[in-house]
Amino acid sequence: MSAMRRIEKTIVVVLALLLTAALVDRLYTRGGPYLERPLTIMDHVGAARHETRDALVLLPKVRPLLPRDADVTCFRPVNGAAPESDMVNFFAAVGQLPYQKVLPPFTALVTTPLPNLVPYVVAVRDPFTDPRYKAIAEYPEGRLYKVQR
Repeated sequence: MSAMRRIEKTIVVVLALLLTAALVDRLYTRGGPYLERPLTIMDHVGAARHETRDALVLLPKVRPLLPRDADVTCFRPVNGAAPESDMVNFFAAVGQLPYQKVLPPFTALVTTPLPNLVPYVVAVRDPFTDPRYKAIAEYPEGRLYKVQR
C-alpha cells in the first residue's frame, strides 16, 4: 500500500471520528431521551426548551373537552391576565385545533365585555386569573378555562 493511500485512510478515519464526536456532543446538549420518539417536533431543536413545546403537548389533551366549532383562544398568561398578542401559542392552537374556531388572545382581555368574551381559554403554563372564567381541566402544561355567564 502506498504512502498516499495510508494518508487518505487516516484522514477518512480522523474525519469520521470528528463527525461522531460532534454528533454525540449534539445529542448530549439536546438532552434525552436519545433513542425514543420525542413528544413534540420541537423537542431536540435547541439546547433550551422551545417556547411552543408546552402548547403542543397541552392542546391534544384539551381537544376532546372542546365542543366542535367552539370559539377558543390560546395564550400564555402574563401576570394572570390575557396578553394582547401571543402569536406563538395562538398559531400552535390554530394547527392543533382544526375543529374549533381559534381566536386571537385579545378576545379574553380584562377590558372585553362579558358578552364578547371567547367561551374557552387554553392557558399555557401559568394560571389565568380572570374571575369571569372557571378552570375546567388542569394539566402540568397548563389549564382549560370556560367563561361563566
